[in-house]
Amino acid sequence: MAGYPKKDEKNGTYYFVLEAGKNATGKRKRIKRTGFKKMNEAKAAMAKMLLDVKSGKMLKENNMFLGQYLDYWLENYAKTNTKPKTYAEYKKIINGHLQPSFQNILLSDLKSTHLQKYYNEKLNALSAQSVTHHHRVLSKALNDAIDWEFIDRNVAKGAKPPKPIKREMNTYTAEQLNFLLKTAKEKTPLFFPIIYAAAHTGMRKSELIGLTWTNVDFKTGKIYIRQTITEANGKYFFNPIPKNERPRGVKLTSELNKLLLNLKNDYENRQKILGETFNPHNLVFCNSKGNIMVPSEISRALKRAIKAAGLPDIRFHDLRHSHATILLKANVHPKIVSARLGHSKIQVTMDTYSHLTDSIEAIAVDYLDEMLE
Repeated sequence: MAGYPKKDEKNGTYYFVLEAGKNATGKRKRIKRTGFKKMNEAKAAMAKMLLDVKSGKMLKENNMFLGQYLDYWLENYAKTNTKPKTYAEYKKIINGHLQPSFQNILLSDLKSTHLQKYYNEKLNALSAQSVTHHHRVLSKALNDAIDWEFIDRNVAKGAKPPKPIKREMNTYTAEQLNFLLKTAKEKTPLFFPIIYAAAHTGMRKSELIGLTWTNVDFKTGKIYIRQTITEANGKYFFNPIPKNERPRGVKLTSELNKLLLNLKNDYENRQKILGETFNPHNLVFCNSKGNIMVPSEISRALKRAIKAAGLPDIRFHDLRHSHATILLKANVHPKIVSARLGHSKIQVTMDTYSHLTDSIEAIAVDYLDEMLE
């Protein structure tokens, strides 16, 4: 960022040049100060200006564009105060959407109407949930701009982001799920084990991708969830559970236990042949080269199996919903279902599957009809 004061041979005075970040188009911005009679004066002025640039004061004085400020916010807040995956997601939103749309608007000139227009335009290409996420990122950045005294108010508070539409939950019956798994084994054998495990445990995709063999206990017949693996901008992030949280244990079905034993034997045999470089992360579910499974490829494999089976379309996450629905309809106590899913409270489970209330109550009434005269 900093150069060193130099002497202007033409007039005998001293000057310096500082790097002051980038402008809205990504071009480097330089600040030059000249006319110092002595080297020490130039050094002192340069040191002060360097502090102003680092603190953001120079940005404020130069009335930056919103795009410039968002770069500053990423570097001075998001990079050091959020998880790597969160930072990567923020950067993707800012570089891919916010900066191109607001590159010619000064931070001080930004109005709620600018944001409202942005939200309306983005709805042509993105979901309401995605646009709402953009709003949250921008609102947080503008709140921090107030704390740093760049602006006096957050105009995002006056804008109205779209209300996300709650996605409809689509689930399979036990019969449909069994048929899907049979088809997946035939049509997509590489991804069959992770699809099978999702149906039998209700685990999230990120939990399954991050599962390691050290967290499969065949003696107790349990899987322990101690980390997830997530992807953003083509990079993978290993996310261990907080140290103050107990790992979630999920009891294996007997059939899943058999499948995992066969998978473990296959893994050990391949490692003997290929060496320690195969599957270096010790993952239960990996691709043919022993690398992390790409989340989108797992979803596409599921879609192929669904199409081949001629079943209604569902998302990978709906395997988790199907697992919970089958248990609740079988009159399994919601507390058990909640524990398997890893919900923080049983109320989360009850709220998520509140649509099952009538069918569960019908089961209870049938039981009462049998027991009471």
